[in-house]
Amino acid sequence: MRSPRAEQLRAALLAACACACVCGAADVRAQDDAASAPTASTLAVSADPRAARIEAAAAQLRADPLLSGKHKEHTLRWKSDAPRERRKPADDSAFLAWMASFARFLNDTSRFLLWGIVALLVALALVSARRFIQLRAFRRRVAAESSVSHVRDLDVRPESLPDDVGAAAWTLWRAGHVPAALSLLYRGALSRLIHRFEVPITASATEGECLALARGRLAPEALRYVTQVVRAWEANTYGGRALSLAMGEALCGGFATRLDAASPATGSAA
Repeated sequence: MRSPRAEQLRAALLAACACACVCGAADVRAQDDAASAPTASTLAVSADPRAARIEAAAAQLRADPLLSGKHKEHTLRWKSDAPRERRKPADDSAFLAWMASFARFLNDTSRFLLWGIVALLVALALVSARRFIQLRAFRRRVAAESSVSHVRDLDVRPESLPDDVGAAAWTLWRAGHVPAALSLLYRGALSRLIHRFEVPITASATEGECLALARGRLAPEALRYVTQVVRAWEANTYGGRALSLAMGEALCGGFATRLDAASPATGSAA
């Protein structure tokens, strides 16, 4: 059996719980009533339809971003445009400054530059002239070295001939050695053609080939004299014809004037 004291405590606890529940329910109801009670402005708006429309229009205007005083604008642009635009004035100014300094340099050094160009042209001309002279000397040396020493068993070297070929041949002619005199005249003529007039006569060239090569390189008088010597040599050597003393004097006396006195340049020009 329970004691009376326990029963009293139990009854007191139940009474306290019931009071607490009643108080909480009352507070919740009061809050709900306050929340659900309309304000004066709300009641006024709901009472006037025009005011409700005005309030809705004002709210819409307040929500419009274009009427707020602030807006955002988006523009598409290449990434390299901005740096190029920033660099362009600096580049132009640097280029203009360089051009101005270069113009001042040309203005200050124009006289020295002109004399330098003149000196360079003179030096090039001198070097070219020296090279040309050396080339001509080299060609002459090569031609002399490559020239033939014998033409069909006839020694045509200048050192194998007397200093005065005509006088030596005339001495032989007057002594009755006409073939020897003609041989000396023919050898002398070939030697002058090869070494003095630079006629390209080969070692196996015949009399006719020698005359053909001499055309265009000798003056008409020198070519005519060489032709007479060749024809007299052929007539005596191959034909066995006897030649007169007058012809011998003309051939021997004309050697110095036609071949020794004639200039190689004159022979080439003819």
